[in-house]
Amino acid sequence: MIMRKALNTLLVLAFLAPVCSVFAQGAPAGRWWRRPRIAQALNPSEVEKRKLDDLFVKSRRKLIRLKNRVEKERFELENLLDEEPLDRAAIMEQFRNLDSARSQLAEEKFRFLLGVREILGSDRFERLKEIYMRIRQRRQKGW
Repeated sequence: MIMRKALNTLLVLAFLAPVCSVFAQGAPAGRWWRRPRIAQALNPSEVEKRKLDDLFVKSRRKLIRLKNRVEKERFELENLLDEEPLDRAAIMEQFRNLDSARSQLAEEKFRFLLGVREILGSDRFERLKEIYMRIRQRRQKGW
Protein backbone atom coordinates (compact mmCIF):
# COMPACT_ATOMS: atom_id res chain seq x y z
CA MET A 1 0.00 0.00 0.00
CA ILE A 2 2.80 2.45 0.88
CA MET A 3 4.63 1.51 -2.31
CA ARG A 4 1.52 2.12 -4.38
CA LYS A 5 0.95 5.50 -2.73
CA ALA A 6 4.52 6.53 -3.46
CA LEU A 7 4.23 5.36 -7.05
CA ASN A 8 0.99 7.28 -7.57
CA THR A 9 2.51 10.43 -6.12
CA LEU A 10 5.59 10.07 -8.31
CA LEU A 11 3.42 9.64 -11.40
CA VAL A 12 1.46 12.79 -10.63
CA LEU A 13 4.63 14.76 -9.90
CA ALA A 14 6.38 13.45 -13.02
CA PHE A 15 3.46 14.66 -15.11
CA LEU A 16 3.44 18.09 -13.44
CA ALA A 17 7.20 18.76 -13.42
CA PRO A 18 7.49 19.81 -17.09
CA VAL A 19 4.49 22.11 -16.72
CA CYS A 20 6.04 23.83 -13.69
CA SER A 21 9.37 24.32 -15.45
CA VAL A 22 7.65 25.99 -18.41
CA PHE A 23 5.88 28.41 -16.06
CA ALA A 24 9.11 29.16 -14.27
CA GLN A 25 10.53 30.43 -17.56
CA GLY A 26 7.75 32.99 -18.08
CA ALA A 27 9.14 36.17 -16.52
CA PRO A 28 11.24 37.44 -13.64
CA ALA A 29 9.45 37.14 -10.31
CA GLY A 30 8.10 40.02 -8.30
CA ARG A 31 8.13 43.70 -9.19
CA TRP A 32 11.21 43.50 -11.38
CA TRP A 33 10.52 46.95 -12.89
CA ARG A 34 11.38 48.40 -9.48
CA ARG A 35 14.85 46.77 -9.45
CA PRO A 36 17.47 49.45 -10.21
CA ARG A 37 19.35 47.57 -12.94
CA ILE A 38 16.22 46.52 -14.82
CA ALA A 39 14.59 49.92 -14.36
CA GLN A 40 17.72 51.54 -15.77
CA ALA A 41 17.78 49.20 -18.77
CA LEU A 42 14.07 49.59 -19.56
CA ASN A 43 13.57 53.16 -18.30
CA PRO A 44 9.85 52.88 -17.51
CA SER A 45 8.06 56.14 -16.78
CA GLU A 46 6.26 56.65 -13.48
CA VAL A 47 2.94 56.13 -15.26
CA GLU A 48 4.20 52.83 -16.68
CA LYS A 49 5.46 51.76 -13.25
CA ARG A 50 2.02 52.46 -11.76
CA LYS A 51 0.37 50.49 -14.57
CA LEU A 52 2.77 47.61 -13.99
CA ASP A 53 2.09 47.77 -10.24
CA ASP A 54 -1.68 47.67 -10.84
CA LEU A 55 -1.33 44.82 -13.32
CA PHE A 56 0.89 42.92 -10.88
CA VAL A 57 -1.51 43.27 -7.94
CA LYS A 58 -4.53 42.28 -10.00
CA SER A 59 -2.75 39.32 -11.56
CA ARG A 60 -1.12 38.22 -8.30
CA ARG A 61 -4.50 38.00 -6.58
CA LYS A 62 -5.80 35.79 -9.37
CA LEU A 63 -2.63 33.67 -9.36
CA ILE A 64 -2.93 33.01 -5.63
CA ARG A 65 -6.53 31.86 -6.06
CA LEU A 66 -5.69 29.74 -9.11
CA LYS A 67 -2.63 28.15 -7.48
CA ASN A 68 -4.80 27.18 -4.53
CA ARG A 69 -7.28 25.59 -6.92
CA VAL A 70 -4.50 23.61 -8.62
CA GLU A 71 -3.30 22.34 -5.24
CA LYS A 72 -6.85 21.38 -4.24
CA GLU A 73 -7.48 19.52 -7.49
CA ARG A 74 -4.10 17.76 -7.22
CA PHE A 75 -4.92 16.71 -3.65
CA GLU A 76 -8.29 15.33 -4.73
CA LEU A 77 -6.67 13.37 -7.55
CA GLU A 78 -4.07 11.89 -5.21
CA ASN A 79 -6.85 10.81 -2.85
CA LEU A 80 -8.74 9.09 -5.66
CA LEU A 81 -5.55 7.32 -6.77
CA ASP A 82 -5.11 5.95 -3.25
CA GLU A 83 -8.62 4.45 -3.01
CA GLU A 84 -9.39 0.78 -3.50
CA PRO A 85 -10.87 -0.21 -5.80
CA LEU A 86 -9.85 2.42 -8.34
CA ASP A 87 -12.71 4.38 -9.82
CA ARG A 88 -11.34 5.06 -13.29
CA ALA A 89 -14.18 7.40 -14.30
CA ALA A 90 -13.82 9.51 -11.14
CA ILE A 91 -10.03 9.63 -11.54
CA MET A 92 -10.29 10.77 -15.16
CA GLU A 93 -12.87 13.40 -14.22
CA GLN A 94 -10.61 14.67 -11.44
CA PHE A 95 -7.67 14.68 -13.83
CA ARG A 96 -9.71 16.89 -16.19
CA ASN A 97 -10.47 19.19 -13.25
CA LEU A 98 -6.75 19.42 -12.45
CA ASP A 99 -5.90 20.02 -16.10
CA SER A 100 -8.50 22.80 -16.28
CA ALA A 101 -7.11 24.45 -13.15
CA ARG A 102 -3.55 24.30 -14.51
CA SER A 103 -4.75 25.72 -17.82
CA GLN A 104 -6.44 28.66 -16.09
CA LEU A 105 -3.25 29.29 -14.09
CA ALA A 106 -1.14 29.27 -17.26
CA GLU A 107 -3.62 31.57 -18.97
CA GLU A 108 -3.43 34.12 -16.16
CA LYS A 109 0.38 34.07 -16.31
CA PHE A 110 0.17 34.66 -20.03
CA ARG A 111 -2.32 37.51 -19.53
CA PHE A 112 0.18 39.17 -17.20
CA LEU A 113 2.97 38.85 -19.77
CA LEU A 114 0.67 40.19 -22.45
CA GLY A 115 -0.16 43.17 -20.24
CA VAL A 116 3.54 43.79 -19.64
CA ARG A 117 4.14 43.65 -23.39
CA GLU A 118 1.37 46.18 -23.98
CA ILE A 119 2.78 48.56 -21.35
CA LEU A 120 6.44 48.29 -22.39
CA GLY A 121 6.04 48.06 -26.16
CA SER A 122 7.94 45.67 -28.39
CA ASP A 123 11.49 47.10 -28.08
CA ARG A 124 11.61 47.23 -24.30
CA PHE A 125 9.82 43.90 -24.03
CA GLU A 126 12.58 42.36 -26.17
CA ARG A 127 15.19 43.96 -23.87
CA LEU A 128 13.36 42.50 -20.88
CA LYS A 129 13.50 39.03 -22.45
CA GLU A 130 17.24 39.44 -23.08
CA ILE A 131 17.82 40.56 -19.48
CA TYR A 132 15.84 37.62 -18.17
CA MET A 133 17.70 35.14 -20.37
CA ARG A 134 21.03 36.45 -19.02
CA ILE A 135 19.73 36.11 -15.45
CA ARG A 136 18.61 32.52 -16.14
CA GLN A 137 21.95 31.64 -17.72
CA ARG A 138 23.83 32.98 -14.70
CA ARG A 139 21.62 31.01 -12.32
CA GLN A 140 22.06 27.81 -14.34
CA LYS A 141 25.85 28.20 -14.30
CA GLY A 142 25.69 28.61 -10.53
CA TRP A 143 23.86 25.30 -10.18
